[in-house]
Amino acid sequence: MRNGTCTAAGTGRAGGFTLVELIVVIIVLMIAAAVVIPNIGTASDTQATSAARTLASDLEMARNLALMTQRPHTVLFSPTRQSYKIVADYSGGTYAATQAIPHPVVVGKRFEVTLAEHNGMGNVQVTNVSFGGDARVTFDALGDPSSAGTITLQTAGMQMEVSVAGLTGSVSTHRVTN
Repeated sequence: MRNGTCTAAGTGRAGGFTLVELIVVIIVLMIAAAVVIPNIGTASDTQATSAARTLASDLEMARNLALMTQRPHTVLFSPTRQSYKIVADYSGGTYAATQAIPHPVVVGKRFEVTLAEHNGMGNVQVTNVSFGGDARVTFDALGDPSSAGTITLQTAGMQMEVSVAGLTGSVSTHRVTN
């Protein structure tokens, strides 16, 4: 007659984990947490990074549209409205009076981004736009920008800069350290 203890696969050993196995697993989890947790960041850090990447992607889109259509495309910024839009064949005029291009993905919508209305970017502010003194950058038919410049985005805990290189038109993002 059996004494009522379970054995693991006929080894004669009771099933379950030993104290040593549990301690090893806990130590591995603690090491993983120590590595991962500092890299997570805060919600405002994530918002600023997301806004910078979105803006960089939209600047690249304006550049690619200029190359593809062989027509200049301008990204106009309005720091007071906390928004920007892509315009084809910009010939001057105020931000409000200028119509954005049709959005290439969303049917029936114009390509204008207002940060407060954009999902997950409500706390992000445009604090500086500088393209040779203008709040706009135009990409010509070859994809070259009218001037080099930067856009600074800020949340409560973080500042990000989106830069457009003068000669190549390449767009990059980086965190601003205080």
